Amino acid sequence: MILNMAKTHEIGGIENGIYYFVVQDYPHISASELKNAVVFIRYEKLYGRETDIICIDKQALRLIIDAAANLDITEMPAEKFVYHATDVTAAKKILSGGKLLSAVKVYGKTGDELAYNKRNSPWKDPADFFEYIMFCGGDQTTGDWVVLSENIPSEDDLEKGKFNAGVRFYFRYEDLKRHPKHIHDGYHPIKVKDEIVLSDYLHSCIVPDQYKSELEYLILPEIAQKVHYLSQNGLGIMDWSERVYNFVEELEIR
Repeated sequence: MILNMAKTHEIGGIENGIYYFVVQDYPHISASELKNAVVFIRYEKLYGRETDIICIDKQALRLIIDAAANLDITEMPAEKFVYHATDVTAAKKILSGGKLLSAVKVYGKTGDELAYNKRNSPWKDPADFFEYIMFCGGDQTTGDWVVLSENIPSEDDLEKGKFNAGVRFYFRYEDLKRHPKHIHDGYHPIKVKDEIVLSDYLHSCIVPDQYKSELEYLILPEIAQKVHYLSQNGLGIMDWSERVYNFVEELEIR
């Protein structure tokens, strides 16, 4: 994998084996950004991959290399909430089965098989990624983009709310840290290997209202009170994401 850090990166992400690493005040790396870079390098090494670091600024490059060898990381940059998003078909199985499963568990295939099947996707995730349930920050749109990636709506439809948002499964970051199979990879805020039992960890599930009739009769009793329905009301993808996150935060004070 390649860790590419440059001033020109406005949006980070992994594509075609390259992690486009965003630094807010390039070339000055914050403490949290440095931790993420180091954890990414160490995660890659855990799975037998070396990381090539591309960075024009020599001082920043030296800082990352030295930190990867010497930095003692006990705490990662924390999110209050993280979520995993799915389409409605997957949500039916999750809410009726009471578990979030990794792709390996869902499809009964190896990570290598799934990575090969997805070899033409823009991300080209390595095999081990399919062994984990991956999360994004609670206020980000990343989850919806993943759900929509098979059939991305037009920019106009995204702005006018003419798209089917994903079902979001929200968790407190601190709760997931208690999961015995959680790990940090420097890219996702956190991820969990194999499975998560919803009754043990779920904070809330936010369902776009258009799916209510398809899902409400499938939900297990032990998690039913944690499932909430919100209308998109023609909201664009950014406004929808903001509305959902505000609702999740409000649940904390009810």
